[in-house]
Amino acid sequence: MGWPQPHRWQPWRRWRYGLLSLATAGLWLLAVPSRAADRLIISYGVLERTITMADLETFASTGQLSAQLRAYNRYFNLSPDQLDQAQRALTTPAEMLSPVGIAQFLYAQQGVRLLEELTRVVRTPARVGDFSALRAALILGAVRAEGGVTLLDALRAYPLEAIRIDLAEGFVVAEEINRAIFQSAQAVNLVQRLSDQEAEAAPLNPVEMESLRQFLQASQPYGVQTFSRRLPGLDRPVNLYLPQLGEGQAPPPQGFPLILISHGLGSNRRSYAYLGNALASAGFAVVAVDHAGSNDEQLMALLEGRTADVVPNGEFLRRPQEISLTLEALTAIQTTLPVSLDLNRVGVVGQSFGGYTALALAGATFDLETLNGECPPEVLTFNPSLLLQCQATALADPQQALQDSRVDAIFVMNPVGSVLFGPGGYHRIPIPVMLVSSAADTVAPAFPEQILPFTWLSTPERHLVLIGRGTHFSVIGDVDAGDQPIAIPPDIIGPRPDLAQDAMEILALAHFQLALNQDERFRPIVQAAFWQNLSGEIYPIYLSTTLSPEGLESVLRP
Repeated sequence: MGWPQPHRWQPWRRWRYGLLSLATAGLWLLAVPSRAADRLIISYGVLERTITMADLETFASTGQLSAQLRAYNRYFNLSPDQLDQAQRALTTPAEMLSPVGIAQFLYAQQGVRLLEELTRVVRTPARVGDFSALRAALILGAVRAEGGVTLLDALRAYPLEAIRIDLAEGFVVAEEINRAIFQSAQAVNLVQRLSDQEAEAAPLNPVEMESLRQFLQASQPYGVQTFSRRLPGLDRPVNLYLPQLGEGQAPPPQGFPLILISHGLGSNRRSYAYLGNALASAGFAVVAVDHAGSNDEQLMALLEGRTADVVPNGEFLRRPQEISLTLEALTAIQTTLPVSLDLNRVGVVGQSFGGYTALALAGATFDLETLNGECPPEVLTFNPSLLLQCQATALADPQQALQDSRVDAIFVMNPVGSVLFGPGGYHRIPIPVMLVSSAADTVAPAFPEQILPFTWLSTPERHLVLIGRGTHFSVIGDVDAGDQPIAIPPDIIGPRPDLAQDAMEILALAHFQLALNQDERFRPIVQAAFWQNLSGEIYPIYLSTTLSPEGLESVLRP
């Protein structure tokens, strides 16, 4: 098999395109009932420039600038490559969502908040931020589009005669983007350097690496039996992945330790079957829970107009409670299972919103000061997970106790919680944590949602993992097409997700062998040198235990 070669991730390349797209971000929110916008008004204080729709359409279809646009470009000085990117931004269709799905999201709480922020930049000719015009624009543009709405489709559908782009407000957004780019690049590079330093301080020679490879291959001696079952107190069935004893194998006297899996928003109990099988073959009983209020069916209901909520407010409390109910149900029925469970050794795996769930169970508490201070964001944020996190401000009693003392360790991938928990919440987690981030995650970005929160952890057993080319979707396993409310394009999933998932199997297995079974033979596998040696074969994986608040702060100074 041909494995990708290691390389340093360069975030600036990805963000350069994002910046140029943002320059025309207002175009996304434009649409036309009885009249159509025939021009864009670019304003900055008392200065104004007007671009006709005809000129923009010609540029979009041919790449050629009109005389007026050439004159403007002498001022903006965009390179041929940047102009090519702008043309593609105008004409590339967004195929993931149907018109109904777009409409439903824009009427949901998160969509409303996004539109409110955008009205500061995209305005009517009378300099008014018209919330309704923006929403109607995108919806009508999607209805009229064929094969996925483009920026140009949305522009044609704007319900007024012109669209005003307020550059002063746009510069505020741009400043926020630049700050986010700088912080992300500095934080990612720091984690990479620390990982290299840790690998150099405790290297592994080829003989040691080969020994660890063989050890890993021998560490999954069990077969796996998989089935679904309804448990008392839960609305949906769970999937169980249990070790299956072969001839001559005896179960551990105390039973198999238990791992529970909490999926992310829009996923389901089948999304991490690959992890369930890998952990079960290594001697862990695994139960994957289906959170009905935030699974694929909930997202499909939103897109089809059967609900107005991305997630109900109560889902922030219900998710951790469902994991606790699962533990109670397994305690009640464990004599009816094919194997014995050791409920004194319990771990939780969570991804994205499931990562929030695992953190809450581990002891993270809501930080109301941070939550109320950061929500709603003062400027348009490029951390989309805040749209979800800020929904928690609507909870009647966010101080409910969600920690479950039976949980002994957690493994969280792309978790969200920076605003929900804040420094104080993360500091309260007392158990071992392995926190996985993805350098190209644009849903729960690595710096604000994983790298910075890692420095808030006080538990002595903590590991930060960075997938150098990973996205938010790299670690989500394959599911049937019929189970996907939104088909995620391969470019958004990222390169070779199967290899990222292979890495998650190894990391989760080693983490729980150490944390739940105290098996020190797995210690080298959760150290930087092991992953430095494998980076040429799997993914550029960087692992650090030494990232500190002081070290991170030192590289974030402009």
